[in-house]
Amino acid sequence: MQNISTTFDPWEAYLDQTEFGRLVLSNVEVTTTKLCNMRCEHCAVGYMLDQKEEPEVPLDLLISRLDEIEHLRAFSITGGEPMLSMKSVRNYVVPLLRYAKERGARTQINSNLTLPLSRYHLITPYLDVLHISHNWGTDADFLEGGFAMMDRKPSESARLKMLQTMKDNARALTAEGVIVSAETMLNKRTIPHLKEIHEEIVALGCQRHEVHPMYPADFASALESASLPDTRQAIHDLLDVRDENVWMLFGTLPFYACSDLPEDRALLKRLHEAKNVTVRNDPDGRSRLNTNIFDGQIIVTDFGDELGTLGTLYDTSFQDAYETWTNSSLNATLSCHCPAVKCLGPNALVKQAYYPNVNFRERVAEPF
Repeated sequence: MQNISTTFDPWEAYLDQTEFGRLVLSNVEVTTTKLCNMRCEHCAVGYMLDQKEEPEVPLDLLISRLDEIEHLRAFSITGGEPMLSMKSVRNYVVPLLRYAKERGARTQINSNLTLPLSRYHLITPYLDVLHISHNWGTDADFLEGGFAMMDRKPSESARLKMLQTMKDNARALTAEGVIVSAETMLNKRTIPHLKEIHEEIVALGCQRHEVHPMYPADFASALESASLPDTRQAIHDLLDVRDENVWMLFGTLPFYACSDLPEDRALLKRLHEAKNVTVRNDPDGRSRLNTNIFDGQIIVTDFGDELGTLGTLYDTSFQDAYETWTNSSLNATLSCHCPAVKCLGPNALVKQAYYPNVNFRERVAEPF
């Protein structure tokens, strides 16, 4: 199988455009838990987290729905913390990752990586990417921000132990060849510390640093989003100090090559020309749909979803849900394609946040 790299990102929606000449459903993400041992201030699913859970969707039903997808290139599991409950790990996480791997799909799990290393070894045979959040410029940021929404916080020593476990696990897993991709959200809290955050991610051995602007969803609604000028400058500043030997992936950027602003195009040109830098077209709503093992709703994004349900696993195939979304009036305002720069336009959150009155289908990008 082709190695995941800056030239092959299985979660890049444009791969479908290249292979099939159109967008197809090739990517699914499943929420397998509402449990988490943290309550991060930036969490985009925080209000769905709970102290207990009762999965309702049988594994066989979920797999039968996945079987119906003709082109499954990428598969992800998220939460909550998917590795917290061993029952869930045994009954859903491992079987789903094994299934996807056996189908030839690339696999990813989102974890805070604070649990015993032995637990992660249960999934590494079936795992391509272990995705973590890293928004911690200092240990204090982790102690405070990682538990900001928790009423009864663990002791400071317990929280510091979790931070150290995350670091030790990252080093161990990357040494074993697992791709650990650390994501940093750009907001007013993280921007002053981007250099330190990047240096820490490199020191942990992470092969990729993901950078995404923060959009106000769920717990993250309490944080102050960065303005477009501040976000633009933060990316320039990060490019100035980054380790060029580490892959840096930018996602859900609110800047487009069809912009009338020369500073937007200048930034995108720099990103396009930078060593080991990629800009991902967001897969949600283009090549990916999301679901969960609780009520089986099929939705466009796994967080802050204001777009409604497209059906449930009990009564709707993923393909039918995808066609419903593709034919929706909202998607009609988002779905655009500029081959010159391989851009598929904004996702729903970006458009609603920054470009509510812009018709991207009326704009055309020029090559860099």
